[in-house]
Amino acid sequence: MRERGRRGALVVALVVCAGVATAAENAPLRVGEVTARPGEKVSGYLVVPDGVDTGLRIPVTIVHGAKPGPVLALVAGTHGYEYPPVLALQRLRARLDPAALAGSAILVHLANPATLYGRRIYYSPDGKNLNRVYPGRADGTLSERIAFAITSQVIAPATHLVDLHCGDGNESLRPYAYWQVTGDARIDEAGKQMVLAFGLDHVVIDRERPADPEHTMYTSNTAVRRGKPAVTVESGGMGSTDEASVARLEAGVLSVMAHLGMLEAPSVRVEHPIWIDRAQVVTSPATGLWRPVVDQKDNVASGALLGRITDPFGNVTHDVRAPFAGEVLYVLGTPPITEGEPLAFVGHETEVEPKP
Repeated sequence: MRERGRRGALVVALVVCAGVATAAENAPLRVGEVTARPGEKVSGYLVVPDGVDTGLRIPVTIVHGAKPGPVLALVAGTHGYEYPPVLALQRLRARLDPAALAGSAILVHLANPATLYGRRIYYSPDGKNLNRVYPGRADGTLSERIAFAITSQVIAPATHLVDLHCGDGNESLRPYAYWQVTGDARIDEAGKQMVLAFGLDHVVIDRERPADPEHTMYTSNTAVRRGKPAVTVESGGMGSTDEASVARLEAGVLSVMAHLGMLEAPSVRVEHPIWIDRAQVVTSPATGLWRPVVDQKDNVASGALLGRITDPFGNVTHDVRAPFAGEVLYVLGTPPITEGEPLAFVGHETEVEPKP
């Protein structure tokens, strides 16, 4: 326990050295229409106003600790069928006690309510993927205005961020996380320690996110490119609400908060993760019906058959094969597929400890 505490203190020091401030001791914290004073837990809405299309309200909770410390943003509900993150944040809202908290948590319960209530996979009503349009635009379509609101109202006051995901309603997915490497050693190390603290044992090393802070595309990348350590985590899929997937996310967040010195909670830190040094999303060459022959967690050889695409009559039109040897991190588990959309995600494992 003392060793974990020393490690956590070191990482907090690294983050402060990287220029990430902690919450002001006595100042209220405001997100949208919600304001919380130190020692308060308040829920309400971040309003995305009407624009070229109809706006909406994003449900948020601020848990503003009685003591100063980091401001951790937790974002769920970016995609319509990703239920475990939403349920995990409901549980966390009930558990977090501002009187016992050092720092603050901003819970974005549903980043994109229109996709969840509309039961949409991947895309908002404007036809855009919210997690591809950050940092957004105040005068853009709905997805862009949501991204702008979260960037300016949630990411801006945060010092750290965890972006909570799972496989969408068509994706069979094994739990894994992304560690983003940017070349900024201080931010990269802080992000690495956060992803280890979260406790998922498969970690994708991601070196490919856009560097331009005005075209960040992804929620977590938007935080990182603004000097705030951030990680993306995945647990669950296929529209399920299984207890294991929800509990894994809840425990991971609490472990990160303990790692950051915000509260006392059990650590689920992974000491010997499986690092994924190369990963590729395999996209569909055609529109049709998908028949996978592998599932998540399967190991495949280079060129191994992942599945087949048929026409509406059942005739095979395409064989889809693995681009290299690795593990299937997710694979589509439902038949409909559109040309250019993901079919599977394959990761190559390495035994070499990565360096930022």
